[in-house]
Amino acid sequence: MKPTFLLIFVYALVQAAMCGAPRPPEPVSAVIAVLRAFENHDIVMIGEIHSNKQEYDWYRTLLTTPEFADRVDDIVVEAGNSLYQEFVDHYVAGENIPLEQVQKAWRNTVGLSGPPSPLIEDFYKAVREANLRRPRRHQLRIVCGDPAIDWNLVSDTVKGLHTVSLYSTRRDPFYAQVV
Repeated sequence: MKPTFLLIFVYALVQAAMCGAPRPPEPVSAVIAVLRAFENHDIVMIGEIHSNKQEYDWYRTLLTTPEFADRVDDIVVEAGNSLYQEFVDHYVAGENIPLEQVQKAWRNTVGLSGPPSPLIEDFYKAVREANLRRPRRHQLRIVCGDPAIDWNLVSDTVKGLHTVSLYSTRRDPFYAQVV
């Protein structure tokens, strides 16, 4: 490196430091960040790390934040077979629906591989609990984002992964339509 270039480079660095570099970003609560996102966006999507307890604990915090329910009506979930939407609606609204009926929504999905995480059930319960503290006209709704499929009817016709993949190709378009 030529000495002249090095001198100019060092001079530029010193000048940048003296002019006041921007402050480093300050951490913000994830709940506040999500609420701020709703100030400029009608839809806010949150990715999920499946079966991550820490994440689901944060969801519970988010759901119990009054400002969240003031801004949000619908929560579209991947873990929800739309065949059971009516049961889910009644359950999260606080009605007396047997949990066994509602569990079908997250246990009988197209994309489920293996047993469902108990955290999914906790999420549904958290929405229900949050709604019990809210006026009926402004409760949260879980919208099932997986296509309707009744495994009791198709179990005889499902033969191997090829047939299952036919059902799974409907997932993304269905989810997009729901959103």
